Amino acid sequence: MKKISDKQKKEKRLLSIIYNELSEERGHYCTGCGKTGNLSHSHLIPRSRRKDLVTDKRNITYHCLSIGNHKGCHEMWESKERTKLLDYCKNMEYILEVDTEYYFLITE
Repeated sequence: MKKISDKQKKEKRLLSIIYNELSEERGHYCTGCGKTGNLSHSHLIPRSRRKDLVTDKRNITYHCLSIGNHKGCHEMWESKERTKLLDYCKNMEYILEVDTEYYFLITE
């Protein structure tokens, strides 16, 4: 079993707190399509790209997951299909504000 560092444990604890706060502050629906089931926390800018934004609430939204024949918004956000989502423009405004390079990378 891979050992988790103290730094990773701290980040995981903080992220759990952020997720709980989001649950209390926001409606429980997919911001990409409006569905209310099978929701997941979706980072607009990937955690692997910007570690400093992992716990930024503005970088996290609810997106539905893919189940059966339904292609979820979480999967769509991570592909070129992101432009079809209801929250595309709002998400892109945030990305342009905090990571211009990534904005242009995903809009090319």
